[in-house]
Parts: sequence; structure tokens; C-alpha cells
Amino acid sequence: MYWRGQARCDLEPVRLRRGTTEEMGATMEQETGVSAANALDVRDAAMRGGDARGSRRLRGALNAFGQMPVVQMLALIGLYSYTALRMIQKFGVLDPDIWWHMATGRWILQHHALPVTDPFSMYGATREWLVYSWAFDVGVQTLFARFGLVGIFLLQVAVHVLVAVAMYHLVKSLLPDFWRGVALTAVSLYAISLIYAPRPGMATLLFTILELGILLAVRRGENPKKLWLLPLIFVAWANIHIQFVYGLGLLGVFACEPIVMRVLRLAGEEETREAFARAKYLWAALGGCLLATFVNPYGPKLYSTVIEYMHQPKSYSLVVELKAMTFRQPEHYVAAFLALCAALAIGWRRERRPLWPMLLAIAAFVAFRSVKEIWFLSVIAACAIADGWTPLPVVRQRSLAEQSSEVWRNRAFVGAGVLAVLLLAYRRNDVSNDWIAMQVAGSFPEASVGYIDKHHLPGPLYNDFTWGGYLIWRLPQLRVANDGRTNVHGDARVEQDAKVWNGKPGWDSDPELAAANLIVADKKYALTELLRRDGRFRLVFEDQDAAVFVSAKQ
Repeated sequence: MYWRGQARCDLEPVRLRRGTTEEMGATMEQETGVSAANALDVRDAAMRGGDARGSRRLRGALNAFGQMPVVQMLALIGLYSYTALRMIQKFGVLDPDIWWHMATGRWILQHHALPVTDPFSMYGATREWLVYSWAFDVGVQTLFARFGLVGIFLLQVAVHVLVAVAMYHLVKSLLPDFWRGVALTAVSLYAISLIYAPRPGMATLLFTILELGILLAVRRGENPKKLWLLPLIFVAWANIHIQFVYGLGLLGVFACEPIVMRVLRLAGEEETREAFARAKYLWAALGGCLLATFVNPYGPKLYSTVIEYMHQPKSYSLVVELKAMTFRQPEHYVAAFLALCAALAIGWRRERRPLWPMLLAIAAFVAFRSVKEIWFLSVIAACAIADGWTPLPVVRQRSLAEQSSEVWRNRAFVGAGVLAVLLLAYRRNDVSNDWIAMQVAGSFPEASVGYIDKHHLPGPLYNDFTWGGYLIWRLPQLRVANDGRTNVHGDARVEQDAKVWNGKPGWDSDPELAAANLIVADKKYALTELLRRDGRFRLVFEDQDAAVFVSAKQ
């Protein structure tokens, strides 16, 4: 039993008299030789040291884990598969231009020759047409004949993987740190993934990466004989895509760098002299590549198409893919972020040589002018960031046989892993010709084409710019009014097409519309509603996407 107040007193804190703490501290110092204040400092230092040792152990464990070959190979499998997996999940042959490329390949294979004039449109029937992408057209049509629409799918998967491999090896040649290289490559590939389409431009992306790798290797002092691979690349490039001129421009910038260095006095005499010594090989390679572009069915005349494209400024404000970045997609922000990081990296390193500032300025100009060129900015920016980030490591010398055996073993493992991942995604998403055809039917006027075929409706046909390529493919017996080949139709016709389909004043006086016996109209346009009230035409078919009108005289 407690006496009154005993429990309360037992629970109260003990209060020491004034000076007791100091006396205890003095006693401790006498007995141990360590003051109380120093003891607290020692304890705090021990705790901080323990935390530091724990952090170092954790970093060491993570570093050791990251350096494990299996972990790095798994990272490469993910890197090489990433953009292809994104494409597989939402794949569809939805690009409006792939159809006229396939139709061109079909025509070439049927006639065993290249067309002299445009065989697909009324306007181009008497106009010379240079099929600058004939090799791609024949190749893609051959794939379609063998595999159907799945062939287009397989082509895109292959290009996604090849671009990822080429981009990583380009970055790795500049940035030896494995994980930094993987991260930088992944960011660049994400920005590029927006513009992938089954077009010859895919070859331009791949060839540019390969060319840049060769040029940078020679710039670092490697054997300039590598430059003689470039004319072989340009022979293929000039027969696949007109943007081989980008490659010539890139080579020209490398060749002109010493001249800029001397004019602006950006480097010492010795460094400038060394740059000029390498530049003679670059100028020779530029001449060889220029001659290599003449190895095509049209020879130097192919450059007339380049000049024609240069005189089409209105297309950049009318064609969606040619417009500037809208920053409505995250890829646009990533590309801009890469450009900013590249500019900061160049400034941080205080570059005395003008190559990266020149290339970054050119790439930013073309990419911010047209979203179609976002790939060029992403590749250049990634290389500008990687170059000089960390010094090249000293690698332990091993026998050539040992290195070769390990490299090929690792490559086989990564290749098998990428193939397994893509096959699994292929099976899981049930990719088939029927599946792709359903997507096509939901994006193009397949039902309208079926109605026209069934009732043998005659032309002249009037259609919009976007659906022209599909109608070329599906209605080979009819010539279209317009399609995505701006080198055939020109700026004026693209602008007039936009005015008529948007119902601008004067739409009803368009001569091609007035002469039409058959109209395939996209219901998103104002013209479709105007035609319902136009006595010159009558509606014969309609679904949720399109309407078919014929002349009232029929």
C-alpha cells in the first residue's frame, strides 16, 4: 500500500541541483581523459562515419551489381526491344503514304521498268515523275506479296531494333560508361519513336547514324580508310530516299570544320594543322559520296527533285507531318530537353572546336521547323552530350581470341534475348493480317472502296490529299485527284486542296470538283456537308467515316 503522494513522487522526474552536470562531466574527464563535449563529438563522428561506410558499401554493391555481365546484357535486351515493343502494342498500317509506295512497287514489278510519267493521278498523267524511292517501293511490295500486311509490321520491327543497336554503339563510342550510355541512348530513342513510320525515311535515320559513327571515329584519329565505306552507303541511300542530301550536308560540316577553326582562330596552330591534315580525307570522301549518288536510274537529274522540294514552303504549314512541333506529345519535350542539355554540355566543356555548335544549330533549325526531322536533333544532341563526358578508360589487355570469343558470346545472348522478347510480344498481341486489316478499315475508306468496286463506278475521281495514297492502292483502275506526293502536285495544289475541303469561299468553282463523276469524302471535312446540298452531286453510300457522291447526271 502506498502512502498518500508516494506514487506521484515516484513518477516525477529527478531534478539535479545546479552544477551537478558540470561536476559529473569533470569527474568523467578525470577518470577517462575525455571531456563530455569531446565524447559527444566522437559519438557523432562515429555515427557519421558509420553512415558513410554504409553508403560506400551500398554504392559498392550497386556498382558491382551493375558491372555484372548478365545484368548489362539484360539492360541491352531491354534497350534494343523498347521502341519495338511500343510499336507492337499499337501497330497499324496507318501511314497514308505507305500505300502509294506499295502501288509504285507493284507497278514497277508488273511492268519491269520505272514509270516515266505519273501513272496514278490525273494531274500527273502528262508530267515527268522521278521515283526517287524506287528501291524501297519494290522492297516493301515484295514483303507485302510474301507476308501481306504483316510484312510491313516485320519491316518496322527490324528497323526499330537496328536503329536502337546503331544508336547505342554510336553513343558508346563517345561515352564509355555503360549505364550513362544506355540511359542517354534510351532518352534519344524515346524522342525518335514519335516519327517512326513505314517509309523510306527510316533508311535515312539508320544511314545517318552509321555515317556519323564513321565520321566521328576518323575525327578522333582512327584510320581514315573507314571513310571509303561512305560511298557504298550513299549508293544505297540515293536509291531509297531523297534525304541522302542530309548525309552530304553532314559530311560537308565535318570537312569545313578546320576552315571555320582557322577563320575564327578557335584553336592553336598545331591543332588547326592536324585538323586540316584529316580534312583532306573528308573532302575526298565528300567527292566520292557525291559521285556515288549519281548511281541511280536518273543520274544527276535526281537532284531536280531536291530543288523542287526546296521550293515548296507552303507545305510546311499545311501538311501535318511537316509542321513545327506542337508540344502536345511528351516526345517533343524530350527532344527539346536533349537540345538544351547538349547546349549546356558544349558550354560546360568550353568547346574550342566548332563542330558540335554548328551541328546542333543546324539540327535545331530543321527539327523546330518540322516535326518530321525531330530524329536529327535527337541524334545530334545525344552525341554532343556524350562526346567528352568522361575520358576513355584504360582497358586491360587480353588476347584477341579471348576478346573475340567473349564479344560474340555476349552478342549471341543479347540477340537471342531480343528475339525472344519480340516473339513473345508478337504472340501476346495476336498480330495477324486480319487484325491489321481491321485497323486499316477503321482509318481509311475501305467500305467506300468496296462499294465503288462492287458497282464499278467510273471516274474522274475527286478525293482529298490524305486518302489519295490509299485510293491509289485500292482503286488502280481510277486516277486520283490528289495524294501525298508533293513533288508531283506542288505547293499550289496542296493549298487549293485544303481550301476546297475546308469549304473556303470559291470551293464550288474548283474545276476538278466540277468535272468529277465520283467523290470519296472524309466526313470530318466541311465539304462533305456542302456536297449534300449541292445539286450537282448525289449521295450513294455513307458510313461513319466516309461518304460517296456521284455526279447527278449519272
